[in-house]
Amino acid sequence: MKKILFIATGGTIASEPSPEGLVPELSAGELLSGVVLPEAEIHAVQPFSLDSTNLVPEHWTQLASIIRDGWQDFDGFVIAHGTDTMGYGAAALSCLIQHADKPVVFTGAQLPAKTQGTDAERNLGDAFQCAVMGSGGIWVCFNGRVINGRAARKVHTHDFDAYRGFTPEDEQTVGEFCAGGSEPDGGTVFYNRLNSSAAVLKLTPGISAEMVHDFGTHVNALVIEGFGMGGVPEGLSGVIEQLISCNVRVIMTTQVHGGGCDLTVYEVGRKALKAGAIPAEGMTTEYAVMRSMWALAYTYTAEDFRNLFLGMR
Repeated sequence: MKKILFIATGGTIASEPSPEGLVPELSAGELLSGVVLPEAEIHAVQPFSLDSTNLVPEHWTQLASIIRDGWQDFDGFVIAHGTDTMGYGAAALSCLIQHADKPVVFTGAQLPAKTQGTDAERNLGDAFQCAVMGSGGIWVCFNGRVINGRAARKVHTHDFDAYRGFTPEDEQTVGEFCAGGSEPDGGTVFYNRLNSSAAVLKLTPGISAEMVHDFGTHVNALVIEGFGMGGVPEGLSGVIEQLISCNVRVIMTTQVHGGGCDLTVYEVGRKALKAGAIPAEGMTTEYAVMRSMWALAYTYTAEDFRNLFLGMR
């Protein structure tokens, strides 16, 4: 019989009403009460119980450490996580646990587990099924979909179908996933650090060079969401060059939901490339940010950062 470690972290799925609004209160055991689970030996831990809005990179390194410590003892892992930052959490663990040869499955719910009509029971049951029968890797299981952890993003605030992949190839049904698939090549590698000095700047029409410069000087890595395929307005390429000369790692992506960025198509993108920006190409913003934090933690020079950022797919 397979052994699965259940890690409860709070979130909507564990919330109950309070005078100030929903607050995570339910224990790991209470979350599993009434859930139809596959045949498996399930152990549970609850390192913290927080609204996922309050999670920071240190919480995800803690989760990675728990999983690393239990890697030899368990066949799979299920993480109950708040939906608001679950995309960041899955992206973080995709950086911290690479070539995972066991399934690590994130899930959550749009309604608290004890609310009538909740999606919690389905999502938890599916996630455990995936942890018992699915392929190795970091995954998000939500509303019958299994999504690559590097490509998962929240697309709706209250609809049950709240998580989707960056491309159709990034997701499959629970049935397809549990039917089996290829295992990642190579042994599992764990990392234990993220450098949180990274942030996202979404360009808006008319944003000034001074605003971009001032924002960028407060971080070590700046992910810029440009227009369309990653276009940068006139006058900002010089600011990007300035920030890079001050050892800020500048990554370009797009604020468009699908398709990714391609800085080679338009002049406004090529100027960013010429200034030294790193193209995030087909990454979600969530993954680009967490990947930046991971690369910052393990490099010292701009060249090493670029190579590590672009080399880990």
